[in-house]
Amino acid sequence: MANRALRDPSERHREVIRLMYYQQQSVAQAAEHLGIPPGTVKSRTHHAVRALRGVLLTRGLTEA
Repeated sequence: MANRALRDPSERHREVIRLMYYQQQSVAQAAEHLGIPPGTVKSRTHHAVRALRGVLLTRGLTEA
């Protein structure tokens, strides 16, 4: 079910979640891979996790 929840966030958010959490890349590695500044990776990661949490909450898969 959580895999289906990953379809809801934007492509940018899915990509940063994949790199940072599934592939366990550092901020610097993800930034190089994506061709964006490290600060942007941090920001996208923050927003991606919030978006994913919101999706999981609406589906009743996690608690508030």
